[in-house]
Amino acid sequence: MKYFEVQDTPELKYAPRLRNWYGKFDVRNICPEGYPRLPERELFFIEPSEKTMFTDIILSPFLLVSEMIREVLHMYREPCFFRDIILLDQSNGRSKMYYLPVLDETRRIQMYKKVYKNGICISEHRPSEYKPIQIDRNFFWIRGAKKRHIIISMDMAESLLRRNVAGLGLEEVELYDTFKEEIR
Repeated sequence: MKYFEVQDTPELKYAPRLRNWYGKFDVRNICPEGYPRLPERELFFIEPSEKTMFTDIILSPFLLVSEMIREVLHMYREPCFFRDIILLDQSNGRSKMYYLPVLDETRRIQMYKKVYKNGICISEHRPSEYKPIQIDRNFFWIRGAKKRHIIISMDMAESLLRRNVAGLGLEEVELYDTFKEEIR
């Protein structure tokens, strides 16, 4: 199975930008343990702009997805909780409902980006002590040193691309198990 990391796209330059969210929302609670502390529904005002495009995915300051992506996640029966997030552009009288997905994350998986040039993979190879890993999930998070990486399977990526999802950038990655067995 192939996996992809969700990336920025040029469309996301025009995605809604949340205003004054910092004191209202603790991003440390965006995890299964903190999920009950998140409000069930939250309203955020966005920076007013005529160029604002309500993309299907927003990556900053935290992941938000549209109803269409939420339906695809349900279709794949992904174990995921959601909170409702309403984004409002008061100046232009526009709003849209988004969903904040809450997933498990792991530090046990190491991710290596695949780079291609002229159709040939030129990526660096992984350290030999890591074993390639297959995950039985289509949508999950990997916790890196500085950020959370959003990973989707090829099947889910194809489902989203067939629906012409706006704002979805993908970069192929290889996943490796970094768990080393103890020597007895």
